[in-house]
Amino acid sequence: MFGKGPWTLMDELEENGTVPQYAGGHVCSQKHKAFPIDRLQLKRSGGQTVGKLFGYNADEHKRAVKANKFQAERNQTAGYETFALDYPLLRLGWSRQDVQGYVKNRLGIDMAKSYCPVCPFSGVCSPQPDHLERLRKYPGLAARVLRLEYLSMALNDNMSLYKDDTLFRRVTDDQNTEAIGRFNARLDEEPWAVYRLQRAYTAGRRPECKTAHGNRCAKPECRDSSFKGTVYRSVKTVRTGSRAEVGTFLHNAATALNRPVEHSTKAHGVGIDRVRTRVRPDPKVYGTVEDFYVTAPAGVQDKARDGFAKVWAAMTAGQ
Repeated sequence: MFGKGPWTLMDELEENGTVPQYAGGHVCSQKHKAFPIDRLQLKRSGGQTVGKLFGYNADEHKRAVKANKFQAERNQTAGYETFALDYPLLRLGWSRQDVQGYVKNRLGIDMAKSYCPVCPFSGVCSPQPDHLERLRKYPGLAARVLRLEYLSMALNDNMSLYKDDTLFRRVTDDQNTEAIGRFNARLDEEPWAVYRLQRAYTAGRRPECKTAHGNRCAKPECRDSSFKGTVYRSVKTVRTGSRAEVGTFLHNAATALNRPVEHSTKAHGVGIDRVRTRVRPDPKVYGTVEDFYVTAPAGVQDKARDGFAKVWAAMTAGQ
């Protein structure tokens, strides 16, 4: 049993300063669960078919159909049956309650649902009382996720854990003082940084262009600023230090740049400090750029999307 590898999803998220994406096909689950498990099993199978048991409940038939479809495609690519999938609970017609009752009768244990505290779907697809109870039971873990959400939103206001809400607000409303206290203590005690964020929002292709020119087209006349294209991001650490030190540095930089320090609590209740040097005139218009400095917990790695420098130079030429 491999309970944990050397590199976890939380490690990746903290180094990139983001939370899992609500849209996009559960990429985090595929990358940090399905892919490494499959690779390990195939490596140890010696070319034999590996049997896999999935604990889908009797009311999760659609998940099994979807899994079978994807597995058939993988088998076709590999040229043999890599995995043979089986669903014991579906065959038995057992619900989650049946499983929990069975475990309770055999072991005397109230079995909890498997749980990822940083999953964006925990806010919409699971019973909220159960989710909030877990956060009260594990306040240290809750504080780590709250810290990740704050860091993510410092780099991008829209990147809260949930699609239309924040974990911070829910934990606060639940009066989980232990988790909030640990979260605030982490912010005060750990190193902070001043980050520079640059984003170039390219204009997207018109629908008729995709129909006429296929998957790829570089013609400028096929772009429309009302459609979102590719977003190119660069993040760089400008300065590190204590929370107070980087705050002072940001205010001094604002004075030197003749720009105000924005202290906003609109997106996150704790408040986020930024100094903007380029502002998008309209968030719904593309073919624009933004550039700002922000203070947040340290640890995000310097990173830029491939092609960023070229796109940034082209979009800011003459400015």
